[in-house]
Amino acid sequence: MEMASYVNVMEKKMDSVLQELTAVEGQLHKMEEREAEKGLKQSLKRAVSKLERGCKAMLKYFSSYFTEEQLKENMARYNLQTMFDIVKRYFAKEYGYTGTEIELSNLYQNSINSYIYNDKVNPAFVHIDELFESTVMGFLLAMFKWSKDFDNLETYGECFKYVLFLMNDVCIFGEMQGMDANQALMDTVNGDIQILQLSEDCYWTIVAFSLAHEIAHAYLAAIGRKYTREHPEKEEYDADMIAYHIVLKIIMEEKGSDTVLEDYTYLAPMMYMDFFDLYYYTDRVLYKTVFHDWQHPAPVKRKNRLFAVADKDNYDFNTVDGNHLYSGFLDVYDEFKDQILMKMERGKLNKVLWTEKRERIQLYPTDNRFSLFYWKVRKTGIKQAGGLCCLLVA
Repeated sequence: MEMASYVNVMEKKMDSVLQELTAVEGQLHKMEEREAEKGLKQSLKRAVSKLERGCKAMLKYFSSYFTEEQLKENMARYNLQTMFDIVKRYFAKEYGYTGTEIELSNLYQNSINSYIYNDKVNPAFVHIDELFESTVMGFLLAMFKWSKDFDNLETYGECFKYVLFLMNDVCIFGEMQGMDANQALMDTVNGDIQILQLSEDCYWTIVAFSLAHEIAHAYLAAIGRKYTREHPEKEEYDADMIAYHIVLKIIMEEKGSDTVLEDYTYLAPMMYMDFFDLYYYTDRVLYKTVFHDWQHPAPVKRKNRLFAVADKDNYDFNTVDGNHLYSGFLDVYDEFKDQILMKMERGKLNKVLWTEKRERIQLYPTDNRFSLFYWKVRKTGIKQAGGLCCLLVA
């Protein structure tokens, strides 16, 4: 009887504890929802502020080419959500995969990477970070301006400094560009509408490729494609091939007044790989850090696979201008590598080094790509998209 009484008491205590845990769980859930709502409002407020500042910057530097109304029309036509929908439409057309359950996330997570979150339980979403937007666009502006005005020493110096800033402060340490940095870039571009157009067009091709690459991961999972532990990098190669096929089909088929991606941007995904190669190269030169990711092949290897796709006979479009653009890009790509190595060896980059901070990152790496907070924000179904103005002013 004593044992039965003891068991009964313990069962009641366990029930009480479980009830308390359930109550605490409910309170935590409410707290998470409140924090998510608060974060969403802050993010939306920041997005609106970016748009307003971006419009002002565009009108300041390109007032002879755009009106405020034209800028708004441009943002309505070219934004992340629109490109996301186009890419999904082509997945349905080319692969019979609708991906209707996949949504788009664009919150700032301190990362230049894009990724897809797909746990096969919750709705999947593709994330394109705010930092990705401003960084890639700024990178293209600086590289193309540098290539065009290579013999202008002032432009040469400013473009080198800005690319170094992107590679060091932004890519390695995840710092969002400040107003001063972006203003310096816009002063260097100095109303050059050709450079703006080239950069914007290549940017959207890179965005389309990134979105298609992430959706390709969901598609490969949906058709049951399996990869061995010994060669997980094959999934990245497959996702790249599928994504590039989608990009090239959009280039070929969306023509005339419906043009989405320009012919001459067909090598923009290679520029994107070069962007990451410069990032890893800068990290290696400045901080002796060697890139290694057992799941992701080196950018150069991925780029070579993309070239193999572009060379296939079933893709037919004008490649002359694209080849010329990429040739000029590669000239300054090589120049940056030469200059950063030389300046580092001569001690001219000591003032920009954050060695201790870099060592802390290596000792205590964090994966900030996903958290419950961001999933809660995404779960509300509210999407964000950035237009041209958002890209120019962070």
